[in-house]
Amino acid sequence: MRHHSIARTILEHLAQMGPLVIDLLIPPHPRSRIARALIGMDQKQRYPSRSSAAHSYSSILNRLKREGLVLRSGSKRSSLWKISSKGRLVLGEQQKATPRPIQHLTYDVLPPEDEAVRLITFDIPEKQRTKRDWLRTELLACGYKLLQKSVFIGRRPLPEEFLKMIEALSLGPYIHFVGIDKKGTLIKNA
Repeated sequence: MRHHSIARTILEHLAQMGPLVIDLLIPPHPRSRIARALIGMDQKQRYPSRSSAAHSYSSILNRLKREGLVLRSGSKRSSLWKISSKGRLVLGEQQKATPRPIQHLTYDVLPPEDEAVRLITFDIPEKQRTKRDWLRTELLACGYKLLQKSVFIGRRPLPEEFLKMIEALSLGPYIHFVGIDKKGTLIKNA
């Protein structure tokens, strides 16, 4: 099962909200709006029609049943689906393996801008994606601008708490800071 798959979303829904009758979600009904949103049934880019959504969810549920992760009871037309003990175990293992989000810093006062231009480049491995996403968000919060996916530019020193967090997250080997404090020799054309 993929990390953020529809199957996982269905398992999470079944674990948190209880049994699900897929036929009650199709066609849409005001009382099923929240459940439909939770499992992504109303995302138009994912499914071109209600029947394709119904077919897809039915296929996913049947696959989960074959894997022993969900149980089905009742008639085929109005089946009641619920998570099995094996499904809860698998879901629990996945949730333990999912990295926790990194706390974002709050900066009371950012250092003032100065004449130096600072470039920050980084190449953080994919398996540390949460750290990479955290870094991008923090650089934007510090007033840096995105030049390319892994290159930011700014005109202020980075806050001390940000640099301490970089060290705490062991990101030092993946990040390069470059400061330019003198103007170049290129002349701007008017």
